Amino acid sequence: MSTKLRPKVPCDCKKCNGKLVDTRTRKKHYEEEKQFQSSISSMKKGKEKEASSSINASTSGNRYRSDSDDSSHSSQDLYDDDVIMDDSDHARSDEEFLSPKPVSSRKRRRYDQFHKTRDNIIIPGEEPEQHSDSSGDEEGSLTDDDDHDSDFDELSLDDDELFTAPRSNLNYDPDEEKFVDVNDPWILLWIFKYQERFRLSDVAINSLIGFFSLVLKDINTTRFKEFPSTAYMARKLLDITKKSKTFVACTDCNKLYNPTEIMPKSDDNSTNSGFKCTHIQFPNHTMEKYRQQCGSELLLKVPVNNGFNWRPKMIYPLPCLKTQLDIMYKRPGFEDLLKKWTNRDDIPGIMSDIYDGEIWKTFPSSLNTPNAARFFVPETADRHLGIMINLDWFQPFKSAVYSCGAIYGVICNLPRDIRFRRENMLTLALLPGPNEVKLDKINHYLAPIIDELLELWDGFNLPTAGKNVRLAVICCSNDIPAARKLCGHASALAGCHRCYKRANREEGRRSNFGGFEDMDDWFIMKDPVEHRRNAMIWKHQQTKEDRKQHVKRKLVRWSEMLRLPYFDPIRFLVVDPMHNLFLGIAHWIVKRLWIDNGKITKVHLELMEKRAKQIKVPADVGRIPYKIATGEGFSGYTADQWKTFIMIYATPIMWDLLEEDDQQILTNFVKACFLLTTRIIDDSALDEAQSRLLTVARLVEDNYGPEMITPNIHLSLHLTECCRDYGPMYAFWCYSFERMNGNFI
Repeated sequence: MSTKLRPKVPCDCKKCNGKLVDTRTRKKHYEEEKQFQSSISSMKKGKEKEASSSINASTSGNRYRSDSDDSSHSSQDLYDDDVIMDDSDHARSDEEFLSPKPVSSRKRRRYDQFHKTRDNIIIPGEEPEQHSDSSGDEEGSLTDDDDHDSDFDELSLDDDELFTAPRSNLNYDPDEEKFVDVNDPWILLWIFKYQERFRLSDVAINSLIGFFSLVLKDINTTRFKEFPSTAYMARKLLDITKKSKTFVACTDCNKLYNPTEIMPKSDDNSTNSGFKCTHIQFPNHTMEKYRQQCGSELLLKVPVNNGFNWRPKMIYPLPCLKTQLDIMYKRPGFEDLLKKWTNRDDIPGIMSDIYDGEIWKTFPSSLNTPNAARFFVPETADRHLGIMINLDWFQPFKSAVYSCGAIYGVICNLPRDIRFRRENMLTLALLPGPNEVKLDKINHYLAPIIDELLELWDGFNLPTAGKNVRLAVICCSNDIPAARKLCGHASALAGCHRCYKRANREEGRRSNFGGFEDMDDWFIMKDPVEHRRNAMIWKHQQTKEDRKQHVKRKLVRWSEMLRLPYFDPIRFLVVDPMHNLFLGIAHWIVKRLWIDNGKITKVHLELMEKRAKQIKVPADVGRIPYKIATGEGFSGYTADQWKTFIMIYATPIMWDLLEEDDQQILTNFVKACFLLTTRIIDDSALDEAQSRLLTVARLVEDNYGPEMITPNIHLSLHLTECCRDYGPMYAFWCYSFERMNGNFI
């Protein structure tokens, strides 16, 4: 492997004086000297203006100023932009500056070079400029399911839908121009970009803008008279205030309402009308008690000086996908990146990214449209977008128990090395706290998102790019609880969402997924059409108990994701390797099988800790915490630390401490992890990984009993299926999504 060296060239600047430097350094020094000469030229122009003023004063009876008076010139003259700089100024002699010369009164428009990037500014705590009417063009949009599957005709939806999103008053208009009425807006734009880059608080930026206002007005009061003194006024002048869709959410049933429809008028002081949730969970039930409205208070009184104001108890901010896509398409070279995958070499049997998977090659022929044309082809590479979404909850506060959620999306058309960068990730939703949304109630939050995704599936005209853009959700990568809520599957403790395996529920034993003798009978991919039919039946159940019994029988509940005509709730919902292999199985084997059963004792843990400290790993490999013997052992290990431990440290530091059967478990599991975590994988490696994971499951069952076969151990048998659909695990695991949670903390 060779290293490319840049050629050395002589640099004639005062600092180098002919010294050999690389081309970039010489260019940098040249630019610095050019800026220095420009500043000198500007100062000379100031002298010329002063000399002109002196000559004019002498003609009216005043005497010339002496040369010593030049030092008393106000600094304001040095910052006056009434003079238009010219490159020819560098060639003028000092005498030329002493003669009077007419001065151009044309202002220099500095902000022109920043004007076009105004739409890209995102203020922390606020969403980018958004205009959309996607949340409620048709209140009965849920009836679209009837058109997608003729088998559902006998289960036509009622007029009063359960999860209909309210209408939005915002209209998306990418061609709308905003007028900025402020001198030198580039200063404000730089401040807001500075806030975004270093993630500073609004309080800090408010103080910084106030400081700039004082300094600039002290330099030139007339010119910077309109410069804002607060962040609020700055955002108002630049028109980058928050304009995202916002809904009022019920704190009990999570039903969404349009704020403009429920907020009282300014002269309305009533406390009993229009502020309670009117949602009915079972509107078609024969008994009146099940047709009662929710009745929860939606608004809260906030005392003010002149009385009180009404404020929503809980709000649901919804970023606009169209606006985010519009901003991305405005970036130089973005469309070229979308088409980069078309130049890849397609080698049969070799997979290096999502483009080598079956889903990308065959979409959307997997569901309801067997003869449909391929969606991802080179001719439409920059117009047909496939996104992978992730639903996750996190704790934004360290001092309080408060859980909020987010739904992220990444554009799979982009190359893998930039696909998961923060600026390239989409934010579909921000779910309010303080607790996780329960089961099917998440459908209320999904409804307006699906409305917009349906519009994007039909096609969205993007004037900035001059093309019609289509978008489809082709993958969902989540942990187990979020996966069940997002796609309408029952608990993983009851059954698998990809095959027909159900948990064993023997009396006196914990439910488990043991038993591999009849594997050929249940290790079969589920039918997505059957899943949709059972989900629709669940939706039409008249009581909560009926729905509960239906879930026990079919392991399915309704999800708004099923309104997408192309969505496959079986194949598109992958098994996440991060949670499955490392936070799941690796943690389970070490702590539950070996430590809890006395195979690894406290003395062994101390010995392992001592050995781990002697192992030196490369700098690009994450180190593990050396406090292995603390507490019960391996306290606070993250998924990445479990990955590093099981693949690098486990074998050398604990091999001689294990029995022969446990050594076989460790050997097969480590080898399977090495095979699956490669960046390029082939069919033979997938077959071997599948064989070794099955061997691990059978060894655990033989040595520790079937009740030790957890849902994670069973789901690991589906990892190779996911790799065949989406390529190597790097293409779809949750490590990249998890990093996004920190951006909201």
